[in-house]
Amino acid sequence: MEIILNKEDLLNGIKVVEKITAQKGSQPVLSNILIETLSNDRVRFCATDLNLSISHKIKAQVEKEGQITLSAKRLGEITSRLDNKPVRLSLNVDTNVVTISCGKAKFELIGINANEFPKVFDEQTQQEDEQSFEINKNTLIKGVKQVVFSAALHESASILSGVCFNIDSNTLEIVATDGNRLTRASKEINSKDESAIFIVPARTVQELIRISSIVEDEKVTIKLKKAKIYFEFEDVIFQSKLINGTYPKYHQLIPTTNDKIVYTDRDELIGVIERVSVMVNERTNIIKFTFNKNTLELSTDSPDAGSGKDFIDIDSNFDEIVIAFNYKYVLDSLKNMDTPKVKIEIATSLSATLFKPANEHMEGDESYVCLIMPVQVR
Repeated sequence: MEIILNKEDLLNGIKVVEKITAQKGSQPVLSNILIETLSNDRVRFCATDLNLSISHKIKAQVEKEGQITLSAKRLGEITSRLDNKPVRLSLNVDTNVVTISCGKAKFELIGINANEFPKVFDEQTQQEDEQSFEINKNTLIKGVKQVVFSAALHESASILSGVCFNIDSNTLEIVATDGNRLTRASKEINSKDESAIFIVPARTVQELIRISSIVEDEKVTIKLKKAKIYFEFEDVIFQSKLINGTYPKYHQLIPTTNDKIVYTDRDELIGVIERVSVMVNERTNIIKFTFNKNTLELSTDSPDAGSGKDFIDIDSNFDEIVIAFNYKYVLDSLKNMDTPKVKIEIATSLSATLFKPANEHMEGDESYVCLIMPVQVR
């Protein structure tokens, strides 16, 4: 193999795929990037940890065909320190050593034979049960950003550690919950009246957000094949295993009869919460919300540190109620809204409270809702 790449193209290619490599494991080849020639002007970089896999096509001048796997960490560190000049990679097939040349700099990097790399992208034949949906990239990424923080943090294959995608009637609903909060974003798409429900691991969603910030495509194609999902861009294919199981019936969990309504300024509420949170008990993260007719008082009391209190003006249709929340849950919700106002829907001090975006005319946006369970304070 003998290839010449633009230094920035090489570095960008490494950045796209390197985080999918396995950091620890019994197979050293999984910490490597597979580099293989495709044509006289294209090479492909692949990485996998056996749960996630990624393929990225890059422009290159191919002088000799071939393939090899190289340490993602070492290759990235070398490339980032090279001058902004063409980079030549030359493989000695007898020793699996790749010589990296750029200007006067020269490195020799020992690789692992490409035959040891898992065949994760060889299943290119069309599957009979395949479903395919083309979605605007920014629409998809905005939706997943709005909900992924609500997925359970623990690393496992449990249902709650995933994000549910529900495609039906040209609408995409993206939902996540950890049992204490639930967030749902609804987006209009052209699904050609097809429907599908699938659960994507939260880590996959986070990686999708990262990859989407690097690629410039306006569209992304989602393909479902058996127990896997593929996010396909023009030059990047990102593959993940799906979580098998039945997601909670979230429509039934979101209350529709919360009759106590509050409107307030979103940015001001974020500021008040952040000020008062300085004095919270770091073990519980609880802030009391005391709603009055025109004022919301936020207060906290930490036996070891002291107390804090602040106020914000509100518009409400009731006299008074006191609710305690994990303030981090409320901040996560507010920071993922892009409207000037927030609408809060309350039933009782211990029942699910809804946070929704609202415009300056006090009109709520039903396409995004965050349900947060209050905390009982004695």
